Amino acid sequence: MNNPDQSAHSLDSTLMPPPAMPQRSTAAQQQHVYSSLEPSVQNIRTTLHRPLSANQKQFLEKTVQKNEQNQDETTEFIKQLGEYPPTIPDSVTMHFLKSSGVEGTDPRVTRMVALAAQKHISDIVLDCMQNARMKGLGMTKKGTKDTKYTLTEELLDEVLKEYGHHNTRPPYHT
Repeated sequence: MNNPDQSAHSLDSTLMPPPAMPQRSTAAQQQHVYSSLEPSVQNIRTTLHRPLSANQKQFLEKTVQKNEQNQDETTEFIKQLGEYPPTIPDSVTMHFLKSSGVEGTDPRVTRMVALAAQKHISDIVLDCMQNARMKGLGMTKKGTKDTKYTLTEELLDEVLKEYGHHNTRPPYHT
């Protein structure tokens, strides 16, 4: 008598075809694959290996020289930051950096942030002074040519709106 396992195995082998042998691709088939690529991809591949023209070389050299000069200027600026005491003290800058979530910064970064804040504030004040001059709000003492300007909240509000800051006053402010 036949073993049931052997009969099931023989049935499976009769129903399933034998495994196919892997076919090797010919050179003609491979060329067909590469020729079916998009023309843009072929163009890109051919242009990658072209030598640079004289204009392209000059442009590339100028760009590299500018980058080197900018890096030299930036390095010199960063070195000078250590010697320059900003108007806004480092402790104040560090306090606001920590309150905004920045921890353990380099002292040069702190100075750079302080310098950027100082520049922003001075731009706002200079714009306020220009507006006061244009409106003729200055006061001149008798016998002198010096005109003194007073920074008012109305002038400050106008300029702050231009910079995207909204100065809100409390209701009891007069």
